[in-house]
Amino acid sequence: MSLFEPVLLGIAQGITEWLPLSSEGISSIIMVSFFGKGLSEAIFLSIWLHAGTLIAALVYFREDIGKIISNLPAYKVKGMEGYNGLTSFLLVSTLATAIIGAPLLLLGLNMMEFSGNRAMAFIGLLLIFTGILQGFSRKAVSLKKRPGIRDAILVGVVQAFSVLPGLSRSGLTTSFLLLDRYEARDALRLSFLMSIPVILVAEIGIALLGKISFDLYSAVAVAFSFLFGLATIKALMKIAGKINFGWFCIFLGILAVLTLFI
Repeated sequence: MSLFEPVLLGIAQGITEWLPLSSEGISSIIMVSFFGKGLSEAIFLSIWLHAGTLIAALVYFREDIGKIISNLPAYKVKGMEGYNGLTSFLLVSTLATAIIGAPLLLLGLNMMEFSGNRAMAFIGLLLIFTGILQGFSRKAVSLKKRPGIRDAILVGVVQAFSVLPGLSRSGLTTSFLLLDRYEARDALRLSFLMSIPVILVAEIGIALLGKISFDLYSAVAVAFSFLFGLATIKALMKIAGKINFGWFCIFLGILAVLTLFI
């Protein structure tokens, strides 16, 4: 492996994490089509790349995170006002994601030991689904909703399925929140705040499972993921809130599926 591979993967992750395009799907397509990796290996490497954008999200949302931490001594489980409500939302959604996502990742990957065009087509079908869902969510009428426990459970379950490459985590969660009548700005903020604890748990999990090698190449990939993620998060989150990326997901998905016939 040359340094070109981790640099390219880090840049791709840093840019696509903030768009509803499935950064895991994009990274997996690059690894499968250009670097000859199998789908399961590509998925674990894609999850590892999220370590860089996790740090970028911590920096960008440092004010929210600081207020959540400072509020912990006064935190009330039943209170759903202000940062009490946000804390409960993040705790419950993360737990729901872990319960569904962990077995889905570990058991599902045993059934996805394939590579090449079959892997590309699988990712493509999930990208098409992501695009269609985003199209429907754009038509939802928003209300000024506050985060609730029911919503946290449901969106946490939805988030769990983003372990599959092609199902965009931000696309799925933001679309669900929009369909549940959240305002677009609140939906984006909640979606990205949700990513912080669940990605942290995922990174610890793959490290304990020995699914990633801690070497120069993995460090370079994470470093570029962080640098490009931090540099683009503000601008790309604004773009994500204004532009419908559903059609792009569908187009990219169709191209990936067509590799079966080319």
